Amino acid sequence: MYHAYPHYVIKNVELWTAEGVEKGRDVEVHEGRVVSIHPTAEYASPVTIIDGSGLVLMPAGVDPQVHLRVPGQEQKETPGTGLLAALRGGVAAVLSMPNTKPVIDSVDVCKLAALELCEAEKLTGVRAYLSASITRDLKGQEPVDYQALAQWGVKAFTDDGVGVVKDELMEAVFQASAVTGLPVLQHAEYPGHGGVLAAGPVQEKIGSKPYPAAAEADMVARDLKLLARYPKARYHVLHASALETVELVADAKRRGLPVTCEVSPHHLWFTSADIDEHNSAFKMNPPLRSARDREALRQGLKNGIVDFVATDHAPHEPTAKSENFKTAAFGTTGLETSLRVLLSLWKEGLLSPTDVVRCFAKKPAEFLGIADEFGTIATGRPLKAALVNTNSQDVVREEDLFSLSKNNCFIGQALTGHVHAMFLNDRFYLFS
Repeated sequence: MYHAYPHYVIKNVELWTAEGVEKGRDVEVHEGRVVSIHPTAEYASPVTIIDGSGLVLMPAGVDPQVHLRVPGQEQKETPGTGLLAALRGGVAAVLSMPNTKPVIDSVDVCKLAALELCEAEKLTGVRAYLSASITRDLKGQEPVDYQALAQWGVKAFTDDGVGVVKDELMEAVFQASAVTGLPVLQHAEYPGHGGVLAAGPVQEKIGSKPYPAAAEADMVARDLKLLARYPKARYHVLHASALETVELVADAKRRGLPVTCEVSPHHLWFTSADIDEHNSAFKMNPPLRSARDREALRQGLKNGIVDFVATDHAPHEPTAKSENFKTAAFGTTGLETSLRVLLSLWKEGLLSPTDVVRCFAKKPAEFLGIADEFGTIATGRPLKAALVNTNSQDVVREEDLFSLSKNNCFIGQALTGHVHAMFLNDRFYLFS
């Protein structure tokens, strides 16, 4: 449930944006838009006052890689539970991945997914955008109708979960990207490596082949070579996990290629040495890697080589996440813990407040072309913001998660921050 206030003031709050930090600010909102931001003051005229003392107001997040499992996989996540999880995590907009049943590879399936999501969007105020697959039915053989899907309104193309192996298919989607202006999101993984975990204690204990960094980095290298022929295309590396990938992206950016990349919260926080052998929420694709890889990802996020954070929120039903790492499904959820991971890294001194806003809200909003609505707080703009207690530190508990799925590798971790409330235009959602 939410409150609707046509005219309200968030009073005496600390304001974080990508441009800086302002303390002791009043943010006045009328009919969903910010009408003024100024030093805290008293108000004579009737107006709803929301006390922000001791709290931080920051732009609500934008998550460009979320598996809402819509359509057809309601045993994993429903539209309502997925968007409530986003809301609870301070996220106001998500990009849903197309590996659904049926696969989002046509305009008809886009319409079906949008229809299923409509009611949950109205209930939560969270916006759900769609991506479409690169190939029909994610089989890596036949390209989809890129023009028709772009005209319908998808925000990106991706075969997420499967790397596109054929050079000619990558060239075809790069050509389409150059025309449509939409990004190509690559799940960089050459098949055939046979691994489920990167080299580490649990990988050795279960006796599986190690999942090598080369499976990811070699595909990124191939893609960048092809991308050089299409300077107007947009290429994006999903969930980078390896030092080698960060180095390839850094070099490509220095050469002026149109490339971006992201990192998932779990790759920023854990290494292969942290895996709990009894908790298959730690099985994700790509896998957790070494401390060296994690440090490269952290530094890449800090210096801008890694553009932003995306959760790869991947809910599963309990039967799909058995204790057996060899057979359990890949994936962990992340919508409700992403901001808390970033705030924990801020508390450690790795990220500044502006870094947090940049990689959680501003950059992903720009990436998806929705920066007119999301990613910043400024006079004249619609308010999409999270009110956060940055002084709290609490253990993540399963019972606190709104997602239908509870396969979250952060359960039991003490993380900084608590989303106290969300503001979406004239709506005010207050959390306990």
